[in-house]
Amino acid sequence: MAESSPILTNFTSGELSPRLNGRIDMEKYYNGASSIDNFQVLMHGGLQKRSGTRYIAPIKTQTGSNSGARLIPFVFSKTQAYILEFGHNYIRFFKDEGQITSGGSVYEISTTYTAAQISEIEYVQSADVLYLVHDNHKPRKLSRTGHTSWSISDVDFFDGPYDAANTSSTTLTPSGTSGSVTVTASSSVFVANDVGRSVRIKHSSTWGFGIITAFGSATSVTVAVNADRNYGGTGAVTDWRLGTFYTGNFPTKITFFEERLFYAGTTQQPSTVFGSMSADFDKFSPTSVDGSVNDDNGLSFTLVSDQVNQITGMYGGKFLHIFTKNGAFNMSSGSATQGITPTTVQVTNETNDGAADKKVSPASKSVLFIGKNKKRLREFAYNIDYDSFTTPDMTVLSEHVGFGGFEECSFANYPNNILWVRRGDGVLLGFTYYRDQDVTAWHRHTIAGTNAKVKSIAVIPGVDDAFDTLYLIIERTINSATTQYVEFLEEDYRVDDGLTKDDQFFVDSGLTYSGSSTSTLTGLNHLEGQTVAVLNNGAVEANKTVSSGAITLTNATTKCHVGLPFTAELESVNVEPKSQYGTTQGKRGRIDKVIFRLFETVGLKAGPASSSVDVVPFRTTTSTMSATEPKTGDYTFLMPATYTTENKLYVKSDTAQACTISAIMIQMSTYS
Repeated sequence: MAESSPILTNFTSGELSPRLNGRIDMEKYYNGASSIDNFQVLMHGGLQKRSGTRYIAPIKTQTGSNSGARLIPFVFSKTQAYILEFGHNYIRFFKDEGQITSGGSVYEISTTYTAAQISEIEYVQSADVLYLVHDNHKPRKLSRTGHTSWSISDVDFFDGPYDAANTSSTTLTPSGTSGSVTVTASSSVFVANDVGRSVRIKHSSTWGFGIITAFGSATSVTVAVNADRNYGGTGAVTDWRLGTFYTGNFPTKITFFEERLFYAGTTQQPSTVFGSMSADFDKFSPTSVDGSVNDDNGLSFTLVSDQVNQITGMYGGKFLHIFTKNGAFNMSSGSATQGITPTTVQVTNETNDGAADKKVSPASKSVLFIGKNKKRLREFAYNIDYDSFTTPDMTVLSEHVGFGGFEECSFANYPNNILWVRRGDGVLLGFTYYRDQDVTAWHRHTIAGTNAKVKSIAVIPGVDDAFDTLYLIIERTINSATTQYVEFLEEDYRVDDGLTKDDQFFVDSGLTYSGSSTSTLTGLNHLEGQTVAVLNNGAVEANKTVSSGAITLTNATTKCHVGLPFTAELESVNVEPKSQYGTTQGKRGRIDKVIFRLFETVGLKAGPASSSVDVVPFRTTTSTMSATEPKTGDYTFLMPATYTTENKLYVKSDTAQACTISAIMIQMSTYS
């Protein structure tokens, strides 16, 4: 019998695909696990039990044909960050972990976005204005002037953007040069959907434009001529252009780059980007009035390749990153010292890995995007070895996490560099991404509750910018009814942040009581009929059942957390000690003893199977029976005498208390 003492020093490979079971030739095998649930992988390599979710409020429409909502972030500054609840024809607002009210009622504004459309809205923010695009709506601005003062309006486009200039013999003839005029075409040009579309006409050396206000026929429309760009004459001319954006052809993608606002993704020009004038986001004049092209004029560019590349996402960084169904592109001026202009546009097709029609997520120096089949997450970043941008697959070692389809991503930079990912089946995933230390680790998070599904996610800076906060809409069955609640993930538990054992918050859809001593807690109507976990002054009480919105405690409390219980669980890979006697894979053996190196931990269980775990002892014969303070140090667990060819370790934290695992030292015996 051979004895060995392997150590699991980190989990920076995250939850590994079952297809890698046995790949002991890979170094990342030793830094991974078979399953990580409700533990998040830290940048330092250890595992930390995720905090619980705190309940805020139900969404406006929880059931029915127009039910559902989507969360969108609005960040003006570190102290003025909001979560917007977009639902059927409305927006509600959240700030500082609470819902905004006005005059005792929930504050909301009306919109024309339907429940079926909200998931397709794309957005980008500039100061107090959030630009919104959707293919069935003219681009809009959501503006804020105060916590309870928001308004939404259509973008008032000035002079563009436009389709390509007319090259046919068809002429346009305006009946006048200013005010409301009739524009007549020599052949069929117009359709009913052109109302609201720009018409740019050149007479002699003067370009003017107006907006179509009424459709008469295929050869006649009424146009309101812009007072600052009157038409230069009333003759029939072939120099004219029609606006790109109109009903049935509105853009679906939007971003900022080099002080320009870029739109893309129209139905008729799916591969074309349209850039505003420099530092003037609503103006798109392709030339001056006299037809000259200046550096600050608007611009447009169509991606050229051997197939149509529908633009699915954009992000402005050092380059304008453009993602399409069939590849990723970079747009720039081609100069490190000159900004992009209408005459200096250069585009490089960096890779042929396509992207899904989902919003991309900037993360440090990279952009993370969902692959076109929605089962892969890719990284778009410069690779010095290739002297170009590459798109490596971030799910290559964990391909199983993509089944269910990635739908939504949001990056929380501090404290743990985690990209939160919502799957189409309602599963929440975390992806710890810290390239400087080669940390790319997936972990799953099972939200507590019957039929619990995550329906939307968004991240904004937390209160006082102390940490980044993940907000969620969570659907559950509560008291036989379908509910959808807005909740947020509480901050990580750290004693160094001034938190005590009483502050451990490890329940879902939870609330906290803090006040004078009491044995009855009310205000739990949102968990009616549910079995809830209780942490009373830092000590675990037996689970209670909520009745009439209340529970009765076993012991009086001055601070108590109540919510749905959840378990954090780790299933290791088949432990491989790298023995001089050869591999232990497939050989009968046992794990004799485990030493856990813990950090600020209270509750932990371990064993040879998920259904066979025992408490890792923290107390000694001299310990008091008061609430246990979080422990840091090495704690020994003796495994039951179980011989098997699959030497795995199962670890659980199933109480409403903190748990952080820095390393696991194993002593095992193997029959040779």
